[in-house]
Amino acid sequence: MSTATHPATPVGHPHTSLGRLSFPRVIRSEWIKLRTLRSTFWTLISAVVLVVGIAALVAVTIPEKSVLVGQVPAGQRAAIEAQSAAFATTAATAGLTFASLVIAVLGVLVISGEFSTGQIRSSFTAVPRRFPVFAAKTLVLFVVAFVVGLVSSAASWAVAVPLLNSKGYEGDLLSSDTLWAILGAGAYLGLVAVFALGVGAILKSTAGGIAGALGVLLVLPIIASLISGLTRTEWVADAQHYLISNAGQGLAGVGNGTLEPWANVATVLVWAAVAFIAGSVLLQRRDA
Repeated sequence: MSTATHPATPVGHPHTSLGRLSFPRVIRSEWIKLRTLRSTFWTLISAVVLVVGIAALVAVTIPEKSVLVGQVPAGQRAAIEAQSAAFATTAATAGLTFASLVIAVLGVLVISGEFSTGQIRSSFTAVPRRFPVFAAKTLVLFVVAFVVGLVSSAASWAVAVPLLNSKGYEGDLLSSDTLWAILGAGAYLGLVAVFALGVGAILKSTAGGIAGALGVLLVLPIIASLISGLTRTEWVADAQHYLISNAGQGLAGVGNGTLEPWANVATVLVWAAVAFIAGSVLLQRRDA
């Protein structure tokens, strides 16, 4: 007597979907990489300390308004009165430049560290198309830097405004200008991180990436200012308003020549976008 046999049917594994590659999982992987580095924690903490600490220091050292006005001739007091209205913004954003340098270093390290250790090859083996890895790094880094910028900027305003109010200067924590300045500072630090990440991807070197990013953020404005001051060249004076650092200050509420707020936003976005696009293209074309 024979028994009929049937072809075995494949049994689907209940967890098959867990192995599929998806962009949210790439983001989760990049988030794990970022938050497990000790350098990330200390870098972000130092950015917050710089923004809040320098704001407090500047607010404390500014003399009382009555003393400041009394020290100048009567004919110049109107100008001092006009300038004193911006003291709160000056104090609250005084540490933003230093924080942007710290965030730029972090942005470079996020990508250059993987090149130096060879970890980038493992990432590209897991995600052969490469672009999702870079896009996920960019998104995670932008969100983290934006949140840190938002928190540190809000804290700096919360410290500076009460101190200056007690000295007779104007300042309102809940005004629309203040809230937009806080939001702009957060966006600026987030976009600085994206810019630095792009520079790191372009140069593939920690030292070169940091030098390039800090050169654009810190050295280039100094050189442009020196050339403008020494040569009285008008186009250089106008062009320096379109540097990422100057436009970033404009985003945070500081005056940037005659540029409108939307122009400051567009300028910072262009700097970040150019670095991101160049970095992503080179990552696709070069060996890891």
